[in-house]
Amino acid sequence: MSLLLAWKTPAELVRDLHDDSIRIRERAEAELYRQGEDVRGVLIDARDRGPDPETRARAREILRRLDADQRIRWFGGANRVAGFAASLRTDRFFGSGPFRITLEVMNVGSKDLEFPGLATWEAELPDQEVRQIGAEARCTLRRFGGSGLRRTTWRSGETGVRSPTLLRPGDTVRYEYVIEARSIPAGDYQVSVEYFARDLIPDADESLRTPSVTLMIRK
Repeated sequence: MSLLLAWKTPAELVRDLHDDSIRIRERAEAELYRQGEDVRGVLIDARDRGPDPETRARAREILRRLDADQRIRWFGGANRVAGFAASLRTDRFFGSGPFRITLEVMNVGSKDLEFPGLATWEAELPDQEVRQIGAEARCTLRRFGGSGLRRTTWRSGETGVRSPTLLRPGDTVRYEYVIEARSIPAGDYQVSVEYFARDLIPDADESLRTPSVTLMIRK
């Protein structure tokens, strides 16, 4: 049947989206999705001017999936763990701070996934590590060419309450962390975030890590 569908024109496949047979409707939708960007214009027209609600709805869903595929291709991330990837951005790259960094986590898999959430952070700064039992992520700030020992400080108190989020493929969730730079020496730093996926996500065998971004701290 799929071979026969491949011989149909996109317009014929769109007509099949409201066929009396649900199997024909589903196969037409699958074939239009398989043809992808080549039929985007036809799908947009079907979404906006389709003859019935089901045609418009199915065209809308195919376009949503194509858009999600495109976002996943361009998202990047340092690694991919259990269907998730993570990126990092900051509201500024130069100055005396504070610097607000945003962790963005995307479902880069092919099915809906629940992301466990993030409420409590640890930090690794140039001269100290701030640890907390129950933290879900660590923000690391490393100076270019810097080295040396860090003292470890354990933060007391209750951890935050995580809110799990159900993500469809290509959907994201964002979390913000503020780096107060007043006590950090001037210099150029690399910032990255590690999410402790191995402890929080079933089937995860390592942490979820972001690529680094550069901060230039000036006094």
